[in-house]
Formats: sequence, C-alpha cells, structure tokens
Amino acid sequence: MRMYEIIEKKRDKYELSKEEIEFFVNGYSSGEIPDYQMSALLMAIYLNGMSPEELKNLTFAMANSAKTIDLSSIRVPDKYIVDKHSTGGVGDKVTLIVLPIVASLGVGVCKMSGRGLGFTGGTVDKLESIVGYNVDIPINKAIRQVQDIGVCLISQSPEIAIADKKIYALRDTTATVESINLIASSIMSKKLASGADKILLDVTVGSGAFMRTLDDAKELSKTMVKIGALAGVETRAVVTTMSEPLGRNVGNALEIKEVISFLLSDETTLESEEVRDLKEVIFEIAAQMIKMSGVCEDMEKNKKDIMKAITSRAAYDKFIELIKAQGGHIYNVYMDWIGMNLDMPVLDDKVRYLKEIHAQSDGYVVSIDSKKIGEALVALGGGRNKKEDKIDYAVGFEFAKKVGDKVNEGDTILTVLYNDKEKFEKAFEYIEDAIYIDDVEEDVAKSLKYKPHVLDIIDEASL
Repeated sequence: MRMYEIIEKKRDKYELSKEEIEFFVNGYSSGEIPDYQMSALLMAIYLNGMSPEELKNLTFAMANSAKTIDLSSIRVPDKYIVDKHSTGGVGDKVTLIVLPIVASLGVGVCKMSGRGLGFTGGTVDKLESIVGYNVDIPINKAIRQVQDIGVCLISQSPEIAIADKKIYALRDTTATVESINLIASSIMSKKLASGADKILLDVTVGSGAFMRTLDDAKELSKTMVKIGALAGVETRAVVTTMSEPLGRNVGNALEIKEVISFLLSDETTLESEEVRDLKEVIFEIAAQMIKMSGVCEDMEKNKKDIMKAITSRAAYDKFIELIKAQGGHIYNVYMDWIGMNLDMPVLDDKVRYLKEIHAQSDGYVVSIDSKKIGEALVALGGGRNKKEDKIDYAVGFEFAKKVGDKVNEGDTILTVLYNDKEKFEKAFEYIEDAIYIDDVEEDVAKSLKYKPHVLDIIDEASL
C-alpha cells in the first residue's frame, strides 16, 4: 500500500477502505508519512468529502491511535457516563456551570477540556485563572476524584487521539479547518477515546463560532450524531447561538466570577433578564445530560431539579469541592446579601485600568459581533494567537447592554478591564466595529432581544 495511491484514489472521488484509512492515520502518527502527502490527502477530503463509512473508519482510527480511557471503575448500575463537548465560542462558560449542577444531582462526569486558540476561549484557561488549580492531574487520579466527589475537570490528555492532534495542526496551516467531515471526525475521535457511554454536543453557531450559518451547524451536528450511532455511542447535539457573547462577561477571571454569580442565584435572579441567555443554554444542556445519564427521563422535572440545585447552593458547594480537590486556593468571604460566610476561589484578577465604552447615539443595540469581541480579548492579552502565548487572566469585558437593549447617547455599553494601554488601543479598534446601534422600531428590537438561544436538538431519531 502506498500513500500516493490513496491520495490519487481520494482525488478521483473513490471511497477509501478501512485498511487504507488506518494506513495513513497510523503512518502519519508515527512520522512515516510526510506532511506534504498528508496535506494533499486532507485537501482531497476537503474538496470531495467522505462517505459515512469512511467517516466512521477515520474517527475510529484516530481514536485508537493512542490510549483510550477506561471509565469502568466509575460506572454504576442503571446509569450512563455522559461526556459533554462544546464547539466553542465567546463568553462560553457553560461547562463550568453545568458540571457542578449535574454532579450535585448524581451525574458523575470525568471531563477533559482544551485551551483557547484564536478568538474562542478555552475552559482550561478560565480554570487556570483560579490560583493553584491543577488541570494536569493524571487520568487515574481524575477517575478516583470522580469516585470521591462525582466530578473532575482537567486538560486534554496528550496521550489521547495523538493522530488527531497532528492532523489538526496540519489542517490549521493548509486551509482545511472548515471541512465539516474533518471537524466531525476530530471532535468525535477525542470523545470516543475518552471512554464515555454517551456524548452531548453543544454545537454553537454565529459570528463567535466556527459554524457561521444554522445550516452548517445542523450539518455538523447530524454528521457527529451519525458517527456516534455507527460507533454504538448515543450522541445528541444541542445547537445554540453564538451571534453575541454568551452571558455578561468575557475574559478568563471575569467569566469565573460570572460562574460564581450564576451558581449563587436565587429564583428571582434566575427569572430575570440579566441571565436569560445563559440560563436557557445551561438548563437545556444540564437537563439533557441528566436525561442521557439515566437519572431522570422527564426534562421538565430535570429543569426543576436544576433550579433547586442552584437555589439551595448544592451546585455551588460542588463547584467549590471541585476547586479544592484540584488544588485551587480558597478564601472565606462574608456575603452581606445572604448574611453568611462562603468559600470563594482566589482569582488572578488584578487590573490596573478600567474604561467604560459609551453609546455614541440613541437607539437600540442591534448586534454585537462575537468574533470581534473575541479578537479584542486576544488583543488585550486575554487569549492566544499562538499556542505558546502567555495569557493575562484578569483582562476582559463586562457588558452593561446586550442585543435588543435600548440605549441613550452616553450610556455605558461595556467596561473594559486591562493592564496595558497600548494593547487597549488595539482592542478598541475591534470593539468599535463590534457593536452596532440603530434607531429601529421597538418591535424589531424586541424580536432581537427575545430570540431563542437554543435553536435545535438533533439526535439519532431526528436524522
């Protein structure tokens, strides 16, 4: 078997066999196949696509290119282990809220997350804004932690799906990142190697996501659900909007503060406009995870239980338990509004400057471009252009206004927290272009403000 013949076959739109796919995956992983040949094959796949059988074989080959995780020691009778994955976005702190909620309700989760690259943030970066939090604990210790407290949240193991890491790095430099087939196999290879019984996907769409259109997001969702079905692993996709940043804060330490605030909410706060977008996404994803785990099939009951887990502070207590278990520093704070002491994580959140950005005219906020806000965060030092870039965990944005809100000239739209004036000037160029205010009709503004954030649910039955 020769790599030349495999490239030629895919170039001419023929289907590759399981053996041919395993040959190039294993050969590239071991270094026997050079970058230039793999690049040619990736472009042929990008242009000509793959059949469902090819996708299954590619995903399995990448998943099995290194170690797979055995989670049998944390399985319990009549329950399933559910993994959760997001395709990423700006202000996406969903994992950090969902995991303590579901763990407090009896769903054990062993979760591996990634660092951010480019304009989308990474869950691991947010965790590392907590002083002392160790994201690199060995998988055997992480599994023991799930046995003890029901949850762990660590960085992606370098020993999982090695082929995917090499192929993704090559895709990033050969204009083949956008291939839905390659995105789907990349995500699902990591998820299948992680050992879960079921997989819940949060597929984001909009300016702050890799999928820019709803049609593309649905196609990606269906492709991954099909791969899961072929692998015998129930997979469900929740399609959510990322057309504006999710929640009110963007930035690593700032998003941890928003996580804390959400998990300490009372019922009145959870019914308020302030958290509407975040609540819609959180409650849907957490309820789906509870259902898939076998704890409870009734989605409405699950959402009531989620509300109780938050308002009783059971979810917050689980969040603090997680932080303590992984070495995060904690200090005790007296909270006037609840009249008691609470443990709080110590954050790397010191900033030298605050700058309010004001509306330049009367009207309504018509759009906030998530990608530009993400790029502004990178410009401030809160994200990466290259993997080796160091992050300033403290910088970011606090939004006073969101899409659909009425503003008067001079009103504060957002506050920028930063440590470097030169970096602020670069970030401001993105911010200026990101926010669009117009004097639209009130009904138009309301339709923008109250648009749904959960756009679709895709499972095997809906294919």
